[in-house]
Amino acid sequence: MSYYTLITALPWLPELEQCKQMPLSRIALDQRLTMLLDSDQEQLSLVEALYFPDSDGLQGNTDKQLIALWRAQLEKVESDILRQRIFFSQELVTVMAALRSRAAGLENPELFHGSGRWLPRIRQHWFEPGFGLDEFFPQIRQIQRILAKDNPALLETLLNQMLWNDLVLCERQNHFSYESVVCFVLRWGIAERHIRQHGAEALQKFNQSTSKLLAQAGLHQQLEQGVK
Repeated sequence: MSYYTLITALPWLPELEQCKQMPLSRIALDQRLTMLLDSDQEQLSLVEALYFPDSDGLQGNTDKQLIALWRAQLEKVESDILRQRIFFSQELVTVMAALRSRAAGLENPELFHGSGRWLPRIRQHWFEPGFGLDEFFPQIRQIQRILAKDNPALLETLLNQMLWNDLVLCERQNHFSYESVVCFVLRWGIAERHIRQHGAEALQKFNQSTSKLLAQAGLHQQLEQGVK
């Protein structure tokens, strides 16, 4: 099928840091995606499930089992371009998991399980600060600094931005193709996650400020009562 009509019906997504609200709901997006063939919709659902794994559905499995399941599902993705996008997302997760595992005291690298081209190098250079990946993955130093600050929100923001950049590049290289449609849907998912994360941060800050104001108000009341 021609994907031109569908792609031109999709709204523009601003840069990730500029996303304050979604340009359309998931229901509206799904309505536009009904223009896809059934086989394309099935592949899209598979790619989304692999790109945004459900943490609740992963419980009860070891890391090794999860990776085996993930690889089996990945083989069902027909587009090599989309497999590479999923592979890249898992490589980022692997790097972060390796850094956390080492910081938690794991001393035997053979007990660490992950995915991607960097796994052998990570195990081989386990005790080096950047696993010997500085030349291939310079962002690892930035990730290390954020992990050292114990700031999960900032780390997720960095991860989302790297995934976003990868998808934007893919869209530009595959104009008006099925891959560009899927990359848009994945970026929509990242944008939604980004907005939800920052919304939660804003709510937390509001609650903290409110608690401080209430505490101050209570203190003032006590002082006033003491004066009386």
